[in-house]
Amino acid sequence: MKFSHIVASSLTALGMFAFVACDDGNSANNNSSSKGDDVCAEKVKYDCSVSGGFVVVAPNGCDSYKVGDKITVVFGTDVEDASYRIMYRESDEVEGWDLTEASIPASEVVADGKTCNTFEVVLNPDDVEPSDEGMIVVKGYGKSGIGVSKPFKVEE
Repeated sequence: MKFSHIVASSLTALGMFAFVACDDGNSANNNSSSKGDDVCAEKVKYDCSVSGGFVVVAPNGCDSYKVGDKITVVFGTDVEDASYRIMYRESDEVEGWDLTEASIPASEVVADGKTCNTFEVVLNPDDVEPSDEGMIVVKGYGKSGIGVSKPFKVEE
């Protein structure tokens, strides 16, 4: 066997190994995310498109938090209102508690149905109870319609 053939075969094998080792994780058999869902990937690009209401895209149901944590809420809306609320629900069966000290004025929310609005809120220990199905709710004060996040875990 010629030396050049051995080198070429070795490089081919090495290249195949490198290709597998550097896989971007988008294969159909990838189960690296906690929910087996691309939404749980770190490099999420949020789609805040909505028509006739609200959409909450973060938290996206992949993370867990502790009572007292600061979390980022990302939502889109096309509902023009004087002010908005961000609330926490420990389940679908409760109304929820406001996570902002005051309402969010309309001047701080882009209500064009495509822009992502981002706010940081604290899971205040005075209001937030641990839950396996906690949710963030976003809604306007004067108009109907709400946006609800995917359920996420909140621990003590």
